[in-house]
Amino acid sequence: MTDNNQDAAPPADNEAPETLEQAQRHRDLYGNVIAALPVRLLVINPEFTIVLANPAYCGQRGFCESEVHGKNIADVFPSSLLDEAGLRDAIAATLRTAERIQWSGYRYATADHGERTLNIRLDPVADPSGEHNVLLTIEDVTERHRQLYERSVLQQTAKAMLGMLDLPRLLHAILTGATAGGAVGLGFNRAFLMLIDEQTQTLRTEMAVGPADPDEAHKIWSNVETDYTSIEDFLDDYESLRAPADNQFAAIVSGLEMPLCDTDKFPVSVLHAGKTAHIVDATNDPRVPDSIRQFLQTDEFVVAPLIARDHKIGIAYADNLVSRQPISELDVQLFTSLANHAALAIDSAGAYEEVQRRAAELEAAYEQLEAAQEATLRSESLAAIGEMTAIVAHEIRNPLTTIGGFANLMRRQADDPDKVQRNSRVIYEEVLRLEEILSSLLGFSRPGRPRFQWWDICQILHEGVDAIRKRINTSAIQMTVECDAELPQIRIDRHQFHQVLDNLMRNAVDAMPDGGTITLAALPGPGNSVTLQVSDTGIGIPPADLDRIFDTFFTTKTTGMGLGLALSKKIAHDHGAEILVESQPGQGTTFRIIFPTDQRDASPHDTERAQLDESRAVAGGILQGE
Repeated sequence: MTDNNQDAAPPADNEAPETLEQAQRHRDLYGNVIAALPVRLLVINPEFTIVLANPAYCGQRGFCESEVHGKNIADVFPSSLLDEAGLRDAIAATLRTAERIQWSGYRYATADHGERTLNIRLDPVADPSGEHNVLLTIEDVTERHRQLYERSVLQQTAKAMLGMLDLPRLLHAILTGATAGGAVGLGFNRAFLMLIDEQTQTLRTEMAVGPADPDEAHKIWSNVETDYTSIEDFLDDYESLRAPADNQFAAIVSGLEMPLCDTDKFPVSVLHAGKTAHIVDATNDPRVPDSIRQFLQTDEFVVAPLIARDHKIGIAYADNLVSRQPISELDVQLFTSLANHAALAIDSAGAYEEVQRRAAELEAAYEQLEAAQEATLRSESLAAIGEMTAIVAHEIRNPLTTIGGFANLMRRQADDPDKVQRNSRVIYEEVLRLEEILSSLLGFSRPGRPRFQWWDICQILHEGVDAIRKRINTSAIQMTVECDAELPQIRIDRHQFHQVLDNLMRNAVDAMPDGGTITLAALPGPGNSVTLQVSDTGIGIPPADLDRIFDTFFTTKTTGMGLGLALSKKIAHDHGAEILVESQPGQGTTFRIIFPTDQRDASPHDTERAQLDESRAVAGGILQGE
């Protein structure tokens, strides 16, 4: 026991000064740390007496440490914070429960300074005797909260702008974002936008917002704080807001106009350099022309370029003429960011307006084209009717003249039966000719819809040859049919297709006045397709006429109306087939009708022919006396 007690004996007296010196160094270090802390610290005992105040607190309040130590908090803290805000009760609660209490983002103003945003924290702290004290920490986060708040407002403004394509509303939103206070904008007093006028190559004021004097400013800002809590509120109520051009400031700056070629003059120089300018002493700044100073009447302002994707759009201006609040570096950064967002939004809105303008021009051009087409169709219809009338008159004049002449002979020779019989036969033949002309016209003007059935192509060709031999003299012409019995059937209107063969063979006969050979052939094509050919050994068609032979009323014959090939093409088209022609002058002509692989998909109608069909129908109605 004795040995153990000796081991636990206190240190020798010569060790005490060293221990005290080390403790003093620690105390000095802790004191220096507390003194260096940027936050304000107070230690308050159960009697609400301040037992410690760091230099940050004393310096901020303008006190010496001796003026604070030993004082009751009521002597240094305003009652509005202690009692009305409840700080005294919070300190008492921490002393009683030893629990931490924290207020974050507390906004507070006193007579000796404006509104501040504070973080206040109460921590229980025990002194060497074990008595509970409270460590009161006060951190001023006003600037930090302002930065976060203004960035939030900027994001809100940018979001609203990017979704807007109406340029006047967009420009108003930009100026609102720059000038409105509260939770709406960045809080500048006045702002305006100058945009490039491409036609005049100048920078011109487009829109301005801001009060002309303190009274107007107070009225505007009071309304903003009362009625609008976000930029969306402004945009929703855009129509009822006073137009930006109605205020005095807008009238003042509306006269600003700068040639773009003056790249060394303010504010064109800002746009040319592509960098925001913060002017703090316009009176003595050589960059600012006298004309600009006279317009603005302020020494401090900020001008940011509006540039989107290397496309120069204009500039944005802002100042604090009324409040005289200095423009901080953060204000400049936020305004520059707003200008960048604004440039992108204006560029997008401009592109949208250009698209809308071109769309409107195209729509107007289309309407004009449609009207011109309708006029052309009406003219073509009238021209077709006029041409048809002339051709019909020409074609029926000779038969009518013949009929009239022989009828007159019959009247005068009524007592001669032989002459009456001969004359009546001539009249009968001319009447048949007139009926044929009318049938041709009506068949062209109102061909009717095909009535499709499946037919053996070889049978159709033989029927066509038999029909033509009965109707015209073909003694000098040989007619042959080449057809493979294994060919698939084709789906056609038999009556209409006989018309096509009749027209093609009649043309072939007319092309061989001295005789020749007509060959009708049916040939297999790719898949199940079938090609029909009508060939002759006649005089052929001149190359200059090949592109016109299917045109209505085109003919090279001394007689005929030029409807046969046009009608044949229409019928072939209604069958979903294609009709082609090849010809060599002096050697002959070949017409080919190519039916599709699967005729079940063939469409008997085509919208491109609708207007022409209508004209034909009108002509047919005229012929029938409708």
